[in-house]
Amino acid sequence: MTETTQARFRLTERDYVRAGALFSRPTKRQWAGLAQLLVLLLGVAVWGPANLRAAAAGGILGGLVFGLAIYSAIIPWQLRGNYRRYKSIQEEQTVSLHEDGLRFSSVDGQGRLSWDKILKWRYSPNYVLIYPMPRLYYVVPTTVVTQGFDLNRLKTALTQHVGPAI
Repeated sequence: MTETTQARFRLTERDYVRAGALFSRPTKRQWAGLAQLLVLLLGVAVWGPANLRAAAAGGILGGLVFGLAIYSAIIPWQLRGNYRRYKSIQEEQTVSLHEDGLRFSSVDGQGRLSWDKILKWRYSPNYVLIYPMPRLYYVVPTTVVTQGFDLNRLKTALTQHVGPAI
């Protein structure tokens, strides 16, 4: 793999919120756990003891309302506030793909992220999230392809060195 052209980008508040939504999206394992809980609560709500039916139905309704409120209102609201306070994320950033990993740089500094230091990654049509730690990630907007950045090569390298996207 040879180095590709560096891509420069600036994350907008919208980018930051959308990447945060991708970060907080449940994994397949989490969806499976939620589905099991839902089946259990549905079973209790339909066939359980009379004194637990209403509680199970309330748990289902409350979980749905609370989940929707968290993901559609509270998380985006918090992320917008974080973006406004986090001045460094608003600066122009550069990403480049290398044989041994990725390089990120901004006006505040630069860093090399080797493949063996990447824990996991996520992909959506708009962003690639690259995790060096469980709750810390780099955001690479997919718009970098307009500058010649080879996003397919990045995804192939991540799959080869880290594993499939979560």
